[in-house]
Amino acid sequence: MVCEKRTAILSDLLISNALILPMTETRKSLRGHVRVTDGVIQAVAGGGAGPAAGGEEVIDAAGCVLMPGLVNAHTHLYQVLLRALWEDLELMPWLERVYGCARVLTPEHFYAGSMLGCIEAIRSGVTTVCEHNFLNPGPECAFETLRAIRESGLRSVFARTIMDRGEIVPECTKESADTAFRRIEAVLTRYRGADMLTFMTGPNTPPINTTPALLREIRRFADAHSIGISAHVAESKSVVDCVRQEHGKNGVVEFLHQFGIPAANSIFAHAVHVSPDEIALLRETRTSVSHNPVSNMMLGDGVAPVVEMLRQGVNVALGTDGAASNHSQDLFDTMKAASLLQKVHHQDAGIIKPYDVLRMATVGGAKALGMDGVCGTIEVGKRGDMILLDLNTVHNQPINDVFSQIVHCAKASDVRTVIANGEILMRDRALTRHDEGRILDDARRANRDLTERLATLSV
Repeated sequence: MVCEKRTAILSDLLISNALILPMTETRKSLRGHVRVTDGVIQAVAGGGAGPAAGGEEVIDAAGCVLMPGLVNAHTHLYQVLLRALWEDLELMPWLERVYGCARVLTPEHFYAGSMLGCIEAIRSGVTTVCEHNFLNPGPECAFETLRAIRESGLRSVFARTIMDRGEIVPECTKESADTAFRRIEAVLTRYRGADMLTFMTGPNTPPINTTPALLREIRRFADAHSIGISAHVAESKSVVDCVRQEHGKNGVVEFLHQFGIPAANSIFAHAVHVSPDEIALLRETRTSVSHNPVSNMMLGDGVAPVVEMLRQGVNVALGTDGAASNHSQDLFDTMKAASLLQKVHHQDAGIIKPYDVLRMATVGGAKALGMDGVCGTIEVGKRGDMILLDLNTVHNQPINDVFSQIVHCAKASDVRTVIANGEILMRDRALTRHDEGRILDDARRANRDLTERLATLSV
């Protein structure tokens, strides 16, 4: 099939009079302007408005902060349809319900849910998402998720993962390596080379739903197709117990290492229960971690050793996880949780700095997804993925430390304008591409249909 190209509405932009946070150097900021031409940042300079060129759109950012768009390094977009459906459950019983959805999920559910998830992401200042796709009752489900992501205008990584075992995994989602790889190749054939879209594969939650044989084949397949690997790793103690009992290894990272899964092109979501030796292994293999603190707290998983990972030089990104275990796609909530959780866990108010958390949400996420040459910072030559924050609000004023106040005070509703690849996706809180009312109506219909179908499973 021919690769589908998305038609972007690109304007040459001059964003003037902004307080710019490039996120390229420690705590650097400047008041000035940024020029974007054909989606590429051409100039970042101090000095206020900057000279206007003919034909470019000028955005007066006076009173606003201009910063890189946020990177959500781990989510399941369709799960907004399952928001707050299951409460007070630990990981394994919660997973049993999520996996069970595969028996009734339709391609239409994936499209409507993923579109709403994308719109929530845009409204929350996210310009890049990593969609960890793990429920595939049929091939069209992945294609409908991709259709929604493409239409949204977000930069994205589509991580199409695989399960081939597990007592709680429905038969309709278990795949042999050959079947899964054929389906992934169909996705690659259709979309590879498309603007703003890259791919990963991976084992979903090893080893509880992937066999050693599949792990070997996944690394071979990923290398052959030059794509990365995304996996849920050591999210709960129960997964670590499984590794110890079934495979005689001390931890999930140690177990995966024998199959070559940890690597510079791999991102491990959660990594809550990892030992100091495994943190060293993450550093040595240059494996990135997506920290998902809100989801981890919701499910009672524990506290990831983020401070220890950062001190050892492990690249740490931030993710919301799906709304079924977070209730939102708000990365501002995630930043605040990431900061405060480490402070209270270590009983040390200075254990983690706001600037480091903001780095995790921007350049850390871009690096984890292999995009640090494209986005994550505001500098000449990178793509125009940026957001404007209006901090002239009661809960933000007065400004004493802009980095701390973005992490601890700012809200998603403070995001005024969102630009991805030079295209304005939201201007002054108004979406430019989509009819939000229609998307909400479609999502509500999909939710009603899905919950009715789920009810029949328990009858």
